[in-house]
Amino acid sequence: MKHQKLIYWLLGIFAVVFIGGALIIPTPAIKKQVISIGNIITGHATKTSGATHSVAHTDLGEKYQLSKNEIKTLGQLKVTGIGDSIMVRTTPDLKEIFKSFNVDAKVGRQVSAAPSVISQLKANDAIQKNVLVNLGTNGPTDAAAIDGIIKQIGSDHQIYWVNTRVPGKKWQDSNNKLIAAAAKKYNNVHLIDWLYMSQDNDNWFVDDNLHPNTLGEREYTATVGQTMAKTATP
Repeated sequence: MKHQKLIYWLLGIFAVVFIGGALIIPTPAIKKQVISIGNIITGHATKTSGATHSVAHTDLGEKYQLSKNEIKTLGQLKVTGIGDSIMVRTTPDLKEIFKSFNVDAKVGRQVSAAPSVISQLKANDAIQKNVLVNLGTNGPTDAAAIDGIIKQIGSDHQIYWVNTRVPGKKWQDSNNKLIAAAAKKYNNVHLIDWLYMSQDNDNWFVDDNLHPNTLGEREYTATVGQTMAKTATP
């Protein structure tokens, strides 16, 4: 109990200390460092219950909670991104984990805009083997639209579709059901469950509780990276 109180106290200190005018947010990496400090002070060697994910002791590993093998795999990938404002915000982080990431993302983009984007990418020979899609935030869609996008990209591509977090919007759940159904229907389509990962973490977002802040952008990238490292191929 004393050990736990010490950890919470240290996390509190990290949460309020300013260095060079920048607030330190208690990210998973910082939490890990705080726990290590607590262990040194108390002599306890604690381990997260059920922890199975090994994180590389590198800047990239700590920042995005990636293992050495995940970093190696992601570093070999060429990825095309098609998305809306969520991808606009997360592109700088995504470019840190992928060898090559060419992206076409636009604020306010609807699912219905994807066919023309895909056509242009194909015309420019700019669509890679792995395609990351983040669409569905800005309005409802239907199964036909999603099927059309998947078929247009092609079965020779691995498609990773990030589901939506749109608090208070009725299309959040309906769009996510369609994305999940597509991942089950097509062998080359994979669900990235951002809603599940972020559901209890409002501190990852700006005031609208939709667009990720700096911490959320890192957590988004960690979620994408850990999922894609399992099945994506160079």
